[in-house]
Amino acid sequence: MTQFCHDLRNLKEGLCTIDKSQQGDLSKEWKINKEIDKLVEQNNYYKGHIRKPLFDMIPLNHWVPDELHIMLRITDRLWSLVIAELTEYGLFNDTARKIIVEEMKRIKVKFQFWQIQESKTWSYTSLMGNDKIKVLQFFDLSKILSRQRANMIRNLWNKFYELYIKMKDQKTNAEEFQNDAKNWLTLFLTPSEGIPNTQGFKKGLYKPNDMTPYIHVLVHHVSEFMTIHQKWGLKSFSCSAVEKKNHQQVSYFFRKTMKDGGRKSKSSAIIEILEHENRSLFYNYHNVSLNSQKPHKIHIKAENN
Repeated sequence: MTQFCHDLRNLKEGLCTIDKSQQGDLSKEWKINKEIDKLVEQNNYYKGHIRKPLFDMIPLNHWVPDELHIMLRITDRLWSLVIAELTEYGLFNDTARKIIVEEMKRIKVKFQFWQIQESKTWSYTSLMGNDKIKVLQFFDLSKILSRQRANMIRNLWNKFYELYIKMKDQKTNAEEFQNDAKNWLTLFLTPSEGIPNTQGFKKGLYKPNDMTPYIHVLVHHVSEFMTIHQKWGLKSFSCSAVEKKNHQQVSYFFRKTMKDGGRKSKSSAIIEILEHENRSLFYNYHNVSLNSQKPHKIHIKAENN
């Protein structure tokens, strides 16, 4: 049986026939109902599909969603929604940005804002997985939002983190997970109460348009894959090792290579990285010590004649 770990960014068409207008409808049950054979016979058999599938030999129920990327992309969405809320109310200013950077420093996350000169828009540091988990768990939202609002969003974040932990646990019951995921989505879609700008108005959280394909997969399809691949568990298909390797390669590229620059006779950055890895493998395989004694400086004092 073929298994395939896949980042859903490259599976934009999805696993089921849901329409974007239906994604906030909690009364509907969505299951994997597309068939790869039909897409092979007719590339546009399902709405949104245009080209022939790249891996047309792999059934869609074997395109296992990666728990790491589900966490990364949904955390990105939750964070961007907070920034969007600050911007909507005119609170995304120098003071707020300074507070955010200081709070990131408190939880030991390196984070900065910078302004793109051409568009005058603000960008910020793209965090790695471990740092995103720190933000998800420990960022004090009350530093930038009202206490009531901060508590509401903090509850949403905490519930998502609990889902992430359960998603990685092979012992998690698929049916219970789906119920918990649906409850989380209900919380995510908490509607506002009352009339805006009047006493007693209570602002909700987010709207169906704020959902992403990753949120849909988390709520409706992760439990399916838990059942299908219960023998191994979703963590067995995690791309975290590949992402770690990619991070190491990128770090080495920017820190220790010529970045394809310099004289034309210089090796390309890719060759430099491969040569570095070959040396590392050689030293590890042959148990060669990489430690060497530091050179001693000798000061020679010239004698006066």
